[in-house]
Amino acid sequence: MEKTVFIREQLPLISRPYTASDGTQKVFHSRGFILSDGVDEFYAEMLGDMARDAQPFEMNIWHRVQAYIKQRQWQDKNGQTRYENQIVIAKMV
Repeated sequence: MEKTVFIREQLPLISRPYTASDGTQKVFHSRGFILSDGVDEFYAEMLGDMARDAQPFEMNIWHRVQAYIKQRQWQDKNGQTRYENQIVIAKMV
């Protein structure tokens, strides 16, 4: 998806260690954003090196965001299958 958005809020960079499938220690980076196109407001995340390297974005201008939406399936405490959508930023200028 591609949208023109205002940044309502930029969340701080979050870095957390994890063990990769080959057993090496790595660090996962993410940075969240609350975005609005003037009608819809939504949460989207930058991941990896892009999140780590992103400079603060200007808040008072329109930005062009390219993102993809994926779904996550999980089980609640009662064994009920639940779903949620996740929006991942591929590029923002």
